[in-house]
Amino acid sequence: MSDLERTGQDEVKTPFTFKLMIVLAVLYLGWRFVQGVIWLADWIF
Repeated sequence: MSDLERTGQDEVKTPFTFKLMIVLAVLYLGWRFVQGVIWLADWIF
């Protein structure tokens, strides 16, 4: 018997759109970080 059956809890699956939103947010913030580093390098040098 699995842990889920013993505790009586249902398995909750994460929607695909939520996963897509997280991936896109990480990509966007990563790109903004790269732009910030480039801007900072231009400002310093």
